[in-house]
Amino acid sequence: MNTCRHCGATLPDEAQYCMQCGGAAVEGPEPSEPLPVSGFVEPAILGGALLGTLSALPIISLGNALCCMWVVGGGALAAWLLRKKHPQGPESVTYGDGAFVGVLSGLFGAVIATAISIPVRLLSAEALRANLEAAEEMLGDFEGPIRELLLRLVSPELSFVTILATFFMHLVMFSLFAMVGGILLLAIMGRKSGGPAAPRARTGV
Repeated sequence: MNTCRHCGATLPDEAQYCMQCGGAAVEGPEPSEPLPVSGFVEPAILGGALLGTLSALPIISLGNALCCMWVVGGGALAAWLLRKKHPQGPESVTYGDGAFVGVLSGLFGAVIATAISIPVRLLSAEALRANLEAAEEMLGDFEGPIRELLLRLVSPELSFVTILATFFMHLVMFSLFAMVGGILLLAIMGRKSGGPAAPRARTGV
């Protein structure tokens, strides 16, 4: 026989609720505390460093042609590191957490990839000039600001507009696919509680 922890009434062993006061006879699990934003930073930086570096290096970056392999892998690495360092255990990491750390890793990766692309672009200026000539032929008579932007992206000449456009393209692509990588990692590792969690309010930085 058990005793109700609310009113003290005697309860059968199998009772889930007290017949006297209606309170729960079995204490549920303590709700997990949301991890502060600062807890996501280190995993995101490491995941972003991986995806940003591999995505910016010549030849190696071609791995992204296979379903953005490096970017998805960087987001997955960030989620895996988050599981390892979570103070309440890996099962406390939700799908929302995986998506958040993936987006953060994409942000850091975009900064790193853009920074690496500057010296790479300068060192491979001759090849980029060939790319520029090929791009001009492919675009043909296509006119307008989109043509100008595309030509700037493959041009050996560096400018603030070129760097900004490169960063923006990296930011959108990396954040999206790294978020997918973070969620996929949690799905593969097998999160115990059912279904994706809604985004939680975070306190502290």
